[in-house]
Amino acid sequence: MRWILMLVFLGQTVAYTIPTVRFEHPTARGFRASIPDAPGLQMFAFHARLNKPFQQFEEGDYTGDITEPDENGQWTFDTNKPALQNGTIIYYWVYVQAENKGYWLKDKKYTVLRFKGAVAPKTTAPNPTTTTVAPCGQTLTTYNGGLPTCAGKLIFEDTFEQGSFAPKWQHELRIPLDTESAEFVSYQNSPENSYIAAGRLVIVPTLVNMNPDYTDERIRTGELILEGCTSPTNNPYECQRKAARSTILPPVVSAKLNTKHYFRFRYGRVEIRAKLPKGDWIFPQLFLQPYENYYGYADYASGQMWIAHILANRMLVARDGKQIDGHRLRGGVLITNTAPVRSDFLRSNVNDDHFGDQFHVYGLVWTPDQILLTVDGFQYGTLRTNFRQHAQQHNLTQANLWNEKAPIAPFDREFYVSLGVGVGGVKDFPDHSQTGPSKSAKPWNNTSPKAEYFFYQNRNTWYRTWTEPELTIDYVRVYAL
Repeated sequence: MRWILMLVFLGQTVAYTIPTVRFEHPTARGFRASIPDAPGLQMFAFHARLNKPFQQFEEGDYTGDITEPDENGQWTFDTNKPALQNGTIIYYWVYVQAENKGYWLKDKKYTVLRFKGAVAPKTTAPNPTTTTVAPCGQTLTTYNGGLPTCAGKLIFEDTFEQGSFAPKWQHELRIPLDTESAEFVSYQNSPENSYIAAGRLVIVPTLVNMNPDYTDERIRTGELILEGCTSPTNNPYECQRKAARSTILPPVVSAKLNTKHYFRFRYGRVEIRAKLPKGDWIFPQLFLQPYENYYGYADYASGQMWIAHILANRMLVARDGKQIDGHRLRGGVLITNTAPVRSDFLRSNVNDDHFGDQFHVYGLVWTPDQILLTVDGFQYGTLRTNFRQHAQQHNLTQANLWNEKAPIAPFDREFYVSLGVGVGGVKDFPDHSQTGPSKSAKPWNNTSPKAEYFFYQNRNTWYRTWTEPELTIDYVRVYAL
């Protein structure tokens, strides 16, 4: 059954036909929701949760933005979580964009009734004519210095079809210090390390000695000067390094890009479709970074949000036997670099497959009250803690600077999108961890002044695992709440 609403705008009649959402259960787990393709259809956004009605247009536990039809001519949201019992009620709302206009379908529900070889019956509201042109609803989201927007609006998007970084992205040019992870790289703007191909952004780390100018002798005794360095604090140690004694030049070159000078925002929903890297001692950086470091730069005083992060080893086991490799996705926030508080607000989702095996949609929802983490529409983490109180309990001095009236502080200022690939470092890979089937020991200790040197000395072992070291980004989208 289909319902048509006729709308009149300035003397023009506009018709949009919205079909009833079709639900299916192709496997024993999860569900599939779809609408058929139609001329001018641009996006089908689906939001659902189980046994709990929506009040307004909340995010939902199962969400996805579908931007093209499948091979069967359907715009389909698909999830394999969770297993649903008969009688489970799926409450849902959808947003459809067609011919550059937005349409809502809200206050809907569907009751799960599994029948072999049949589609369960659909439930419709008493008044099915709920398709309307999307109003400019109020939202707490602002962007680019406080500009207002409309609820649910797409406020940033890059699908990398234009083949250019400009004007949305700029490269970081710096050597990371121990204010963060002190990863064993220099971030540069090199076509070998970051490029756009076939409508996708690719970031890949490479060994510095692949450049014939960087002999082993130069890495041990030479100097690296980054012209156009983008150190946020103008720290000269982020812009140049002189190798001597236990200090070597960064053995890996990588790339890190951000939207700092084009787009930043406060509160919203981020979605990034990406294929994460695979290889020993690599990690992707899908972050939100503080625009102005309002509360300070050192020790994450202004915070950092992780949309998606893995330790990309194919097999990595911690000292206690816990699996911590690329099968474990992490997301959340950092409010300090000091262990063990550094990881207090990171949440995990373990997958049977390595997160670098295929593309996934990684999401983060940021509101004044909470931060939600999703993968492929499944919510795996929720942060509702008063960060200021938690930091004070652990004697973090930066907490005294945070806004007392904002429980989410320091995450109450504008942030920008940052994408990169790091390698090594002295924070993320725990000492005494073992990698690969042979259970080879991690080749450096995080507290060693020669950590980077020992990592480099082991390159003939770990570099052989870098068969898929690239981070590939299909799209980046940010929506208003």
